[in-house]
Amino acid sequence: MLKTQTADVRNAAKSYIDKGWAVLPCLPKAKEPHFGLIKRSHLDATTDLDLVEFWLKMDKNMNIGINAIKSGLVIIDVDFRNGGRLNPEWTPTYTVKTADGYHLYYKDAGLTYRGSLGEGIDIKYKGYVVAAPSIHPSGATYTVENDLEVAELPTSILEVLCRTW
Repeated sequence: MLKTQTADVRNAAKSYIDKGWAVLPCLPKAKEPHFGLIKRSHLDATTDLDLVEFWLKMDKNMNIGINAIKSGLVIIDVDFRNGGRLNPEWTPTYTVKTADGYHLYYKDAGLTYRGSLGEGIDIKYKGYVVAAPSIHPSGATYTVENDLEVAELPTSILEVLCRTW
């Protein structure tokens, strides 16, 4: 199984890098950056596949993350356990099933965003998210549910994210 996890992470990393997304190693079965392999968390994310290969040689069980801002992404993090709900009006986009919700990937519009759309819906754009095929601490595997092109942020989301109070 470890060999399969390594191959899956390698293939995913190559796919992400081919999209221009910067990746980072995360601890096995965890969400935290792998500080045994990097020093500055998501700031050390890379598009260098050779570096990813080195990380995988050092820890075959590592999870993988994606640096949102370096990758030009804004990720809507919907957690059902915290009251989050998917809105059927949101534009279909690249979507990852998490342990208890979804990550919806959108193109960064180059704005400053609020940190939340409401209960159970966080906005990830300055940091990183754990990506498929990583293994959540619960044992669930992050899986790509919709392998679509990353869409523009819907106007309805932009209106809420960029509103000042």
